[in-house]
Amino acid sequence: MGLAPLSSMTVSFSDRTVYSVVGGDTSSRTALLFLHGSPGSWSANEPYLNDSSLQHYLLLAPDRPGFGGSDFGDALPSLAGQSVMIQALMDQWPDRRFLLIGHSYGCSLAQQLAFNAPDRVAAVVHVAPPLDPELEFGIGWRRVLDFPLFHLVTPPAFRVCNQELITLKKDLNSLIPHWKNLHVPIYLIQGVEDNLVSPLELAFFTKMAPTEMQHRYPHPGDHFIYWTDVPFVRNVIDEALSGMK
Repeated sequence: MGLAPLSSMTVSFSDRTVYSVVGGDTSSRTALLFLHGSPGSWSANEPYLNDSSLQHYLLLAPDRPGFGGSDFGDALPSLAGQSVMIQALMDQWPDRRFLLIGHSYGCSLAQQLAFNAPDRVAAVVHVAPPLDPELEFGIGWRRVLDFPLFHLVTPPAFRVCNQELITLKKDLNSLIPHWKNLHVPIYLIQGVEDNLVSPLELAFFTKMAPTEMQHRYPHPGDHFIYWTDVPFVRNVIDEALSGMK
């Protein structure tokens, strides 16, 4: 199957907007929704949007709030707040079963969505996911970088990144009570050489998620296997899709 041309859409909710690229078969009842890391944009997912074997699914790749076409530079440093915006995008495609695919911070958001909307989220693929609040460090110096004086010399995308990472520990703590009630299968890829997200995330996931919801994939690589080992990630995506049938 050839590549479907990419289009785009913008969804407004309250006083914010979410921009998303749309690809694949828009009539498919199965949607793959890609959530990029921090900083980032929808284009981080191009290897998957341009995969001919995924073209018979609906493909959605939004700019997360504060990045790209989604109110660039205006941070929304809250997983709960961002999940509301992404759900507004999902609501434009009713009756779809969603497979969420996240990289880095995008995984944290995907996990929030899995807890918030288990009726819409059929499965999640995490690649290098920050999930354990105890593994989040450096909040103090991030607050220093968020002083207005530093805003004058910091590129907007990095400022937004810093602002949402300041609140990530608190946001992840708020998810702790929900893990025991997880009803969405999670497929987790973690590089053992990852210097940005701790490989100990795998142990946290093993401890917190119900056993029947766990699918674990240790990888010898680093934080960037989302791009450096696309075939590995694609195989896990296929496993997740098979589990949805």
